[in-house]
Amino acid sequence: MSEFEPVIRAPGPLGRRMPGSWRDNLAQAAFVALVCFALESVATWLWARTLEPPAFCVASPLLLAWWLTRPARAWLAVLLGAITGLWLALLGAGAFSAGTALLLALGAPLPPLALTWLARWRGVRGWPPTRFGAAAVLLLAIGVVVPLLQLLWAALWDPRFDLAQRGAFLEPLLTQTAGYLLLLPIALAWLQPEPRVHRGHVARDFGVALALGLLPLWAWSPVADVGHWPSALLTLFATPLLLWTLLRFGIAGACVALLGCGVAGVAYTLRGAGPFAALPDAAALLAMQAWLCAIACASWLIALMLEQQRRAAQQLRDAYGQLSSLTGRILVVQEQERTRIARDLHDDINQSLAALSIRLSYLKRQVGAAQREAVAELQQDLLKVSNDIRNISHGLHPAMLRFTGLASALSGFCQGHAQRSTLHIHCNVQPPDGLSEADELSLFRIVQEALNNVEKHAHAREAWVELNCVHDQCVLSVLDDGIGLPARASAPGWD
Repeated sequence: MSEFEPVIRAPGPLGRRMPGSWRDNLAQAAFVALVCFALESVATWLWARTLEPPAFCVASPLLLAWWLTRPARAWLAVLLGAITGLWLALLGAGAFSAGTALLLALGAPLPPLALTWLARWRGVRGWPPTRFGAAAVLLLAIGVVVPLLQLLWAALWDPRFDLAQRGAFLEPLLTQTAGYLLLLPIALAWLQPEPRVHRGHVARDFGVALALGLLPLWAWSPVADVGHWPSALLTLFATPLLLWTLLRFGIAGACVALLGCGVAGVAYTLRGAGPFAALPDAAALLAMQAWLCAIACASWLIALMLEQQRRAAQQLRDAYGQLSSLTGRILVVQEQERTRIARDLHDDINQSLAALSIRLSYLKRQVGAAQREAVAELQQDLLKVSNDIRNISHGLHPAMLRFTGLASALSGFCQGHAQRSTLHIHCNVQPPDGLSEADELSLFRIVQEALNNVEKHAHAREAWVELNCVHDQCVLSVLDDGIGLPARASAPGWD
């Protein structure tokens, strides 16, 4: 069984047509090559002064998101386009020969492709994860295994990697890990927009995000003059923004906010400020990357719990809807069966009793005076049975409700119920307008069941039935002067 939802849905904002011809594949490969070249050129330029060697932390998460949301027949075209784009970007940097640049470009997209293939082979086909086990495996794969494989491949061909140097992999590994943890959810949300995300109140959301985002920007800047505060306390200034975006927009929104905080934090760190200003420059930058990775992992886990809660609530709503639909169908079948039984009682059994009464009348004229009184008593008993059957038939299916309306049907039912019992019923019913037959039948059944319960359990002498309707709103009340429910039974679960 799959632990993720299937991701092959309607195409996202890129690639509206499903790849089926060589032209589609060629166009897709060219687009991927252009995107990889542009992103890696910018990333190399931005990070060249702070990271040696520069880590490929932009294109790989986007490629992984692209492969996760596309069928397998498009993978080869994307792979060739990615290799071409990365190779051109490395050549443009001027630090590698053509052969070395090609080998490095080969190592960047292959681990994400292998992860996608393994996920498909194991039946894991989607996003977001729905189980903690699957989420832990995914975090381990994209946070450690895939970045480490990419860096090991780069170390084989890039002479700037010194494997003997302590911590040589830590800074590039954190950069790669942060790139996957932050960019993968954003790319997946872009390629597969969720229709459940509420898109209204753009101005309000922008204002809230701006207000919450200014808080860490101010606290981390030299203007705030809080550099002597503990780093753990300074990082908390970003918590309101991250929690609000996570709850409002999901993991993708939280990653966008965290990415903005990370860019601002790195910029402040390079200028001697930021939440880790008390550390040396290299250590401060390393601490900033570690903080980004830790907060991203925590956001993933919180998003997983929120997704589980959302799906559980949706399953509960679906089950409630199915139960309501089933209850409605049961009530319809019950009313149909009541109608059939009432018709059989009225048309068949009552007619047979009427025929027996006629025969008894004829027999009464034929017998002598001694037997005539016994026949008359038998005829009266038969008439009572006929009246009881008629009452049962009308209770099963009130014909007056269909022909005279709810007000007359309720009044007639209250009068008949009062005649058959010692309960005195006050009936005040306003003729409702615009109610459907199903609504009128439901109100009649409620009154019927309520009065039966009053007679059986309340030991009441009087009852009041009121129905007030204004437009399409009706208020039905059934009151009695009986003994009521016991104190503990009236509020179960309360002491």
